[in-house]
Amino acid sequence: MEIISYPNPLLVTGHNSYDDLIEELKEKGYFYLNSRSNQGKILALRYNLEEMSQGKVCLYQKAKNPILDDDEVNNTENSDLGDEQKSLKAIYSVVSWNHVFDSKNARPYTCLSRNWNTKKFGGFGIWLNDILFNALLWGLFDKQKAIENIQAVMVWQTDTGNFPCLVTGNDQWLDRSQPPIGTWVVWNLWKRWKDDSFIHNYFYALLKNHEWWWNERSLAKTGLVAYGTSKNQGSGLYKGTKLGAKNESSMDNSPVHDPAPFDSESGLLLSADVGLNSLLCLDGELLHGMAVYLGDSEKADLLQKKVANLRLKISEWLWDENRSVFSNRLLDGKFVNDLAPTSFYPLIAGACNSFQQKSLIENYILNDKKFGGEYVLPSVSRDNPAFSDNVYWRGRIWGPLNYWTYHGLRRYGHNETAQWLAERSNRLFMNGWDNGMCGENYNASTGDILDQSDTDPFYSWGALLPSLIISEVADLNPWDNLSFKPPVKPGIFGPIFTPFGKTYIINTKEGWSLQDENSKTFMETKFNSRIYNFEMNAHTISFDIEKLIEKTEIVFPNNIVISASVDGEEIKHGAETIYLPKINTRSKFKVDFQQ
Repeated sequence: MEIISYPNPLLVTGHNSYDDLIEELKEKGYFYLNSRSNQGKILALRYNLEEMSQGKVCLYQKAKNPILDDDEVNNTENSDLGDEQKSLKAIYSVVSWNHVFDSKNARPYTCLSRNWNTKKFGGFGIWLNDILFNALLWGLFDKQKAIENIQAVMVWQTDTGNFPCLVTGNDQWLDRSQPPIGTWVVWNLWKRWKDDSFIHNYFYALLKNHEWWWNERSLAKTGLVAYGTSKNQGSGLYKGTKLGAKNESSMDNSPVHDPAPFDSESGLLLSADVGLNSLLCLDGELLHGMAVYLGDSEKADLLQKKVANLRLKISEWLWDENRSVFSNRLLDGKFVNDLAPTSFYPLIAGACNSFQQKSLIENYILNDKKFGGEYVLPSVSRDNPAFSDNVYWRGRIWGPLNYWTYHGLRRYGHNETAQWLAERSNRLFMNGWDNGMCGENYNASTGDILDQSDTDPFYSWGALLPSLIISEVADLNPWDNLSFKPPVKPGIFGPIFTPFGKTYIINTKEGWSLQDENSKTFMETKFNSRIYNFEMNAHTISFDIEKLIEKTEIVFPNNIVISASVDGEEIKHGAETIYLPKINTRSKFKVDFQQ
């Protein structure tokens, strides 16, 4: 960022904080010169109104936008860009527009929507999962902006451990939280940017939040947790009510909560929520991996046992054998009839056997009478009476529901169904984006955004829908690590940040290649299979390939290959080329180069 001032200030000083500036003015006066600087966390432009009674100050960003100002990309007509590249540019546009400065707390962050920040929220609004998703999306482009959003959440953590559901200029919902997705976001940023400061800075805060769920939301002796509202925290609107407890789910008017009794004494909805328990299971799994990395064996052992028990409980106690689907279950043992896409979240938790996976996909996700169809995924099954309400979580389509379902499908290798979901999600988003909108939610029958007056037309987490088509070509997750697949159309995809820096995928009629920001090619090939677990250093590249129906080759320009293998068996290679055999099962390839 740069500042233009006319006339020029008489003095510019640099400081670590606003408090430091105020302290200097109090203690040393405005004649003090030793803090003169043109850089710093805080810059103070000092004027004398006797000297300059009028003037103008302009703040602008001089650096090039890494997506929209990429010359090579922008030389291509937008109509000629592939779906993936259009979506990447759209995501950047959404989070850039909604990235604002919170003057009340003196920090930048990415708001939910500029429409909500002033009158509705009183200047700023930190709705927990929204801001975490914004950090995740920024991770594709800009580490600093991702950190700004993480920090905007972390600073409000309560003494008991929860991250508040909502904090605004008008109110603080400290008595409730939202589903525990923070560890997933931090894990992704840690791996994408190869920066250990993410776990050193945030692991124990995330662990404290994880433990809060067990301490404050355990549901009797079920071994599961429930949504609720705590008596000992804050005085926010709806505290101590069923509505407050439903707020914690982020799906406040969902019919899955309708049958759940509210216990005013404990503050709990007496219903084990399948979505919440699945995300808590994932949260614990990722925290376990971080604890191992940090060498905290005591925490790692406890987390591992807790995750194993929870995963088993989800798989067994939340599985409705009569309907062959996961469902919320009341404390009296009855299953909730209403179903939402949260019934698919056990996929992301790794809590499904093969029969359960098959039933979820065939009987529910792809079933046009349930959650399938042209516009997916509705927030309640199409055959539920609440679907026709078409109000918020009673029927409409929401980005987070598609997001977790997609990545759950990817975890179990259901790539065709995941691609189906990604393509429909992206098509739905683009219908609105072509008219300048990024919907908070969408009509599940028509795909419309503005058919409901309480739907925001430019809402940040709407960009989760096109993020799925990005994950189809370049993804980073805990089970496949870094993966790549060529875009559908020839052209340039990128840049996005990977563990190897700014990365492009170049797709041509002859094949596709991976390149860095200096146009250096890592590798080029012709096959269309996705590659998984891609790792690279100065002397070795390794990756997995799921299937090759015919022999092919990979070229590593400007590298001299000295050995190549598949599953430990040597394969033929040339100076810069390796020759791949046909494979029917997922296999690991390793290539060593001359030093």
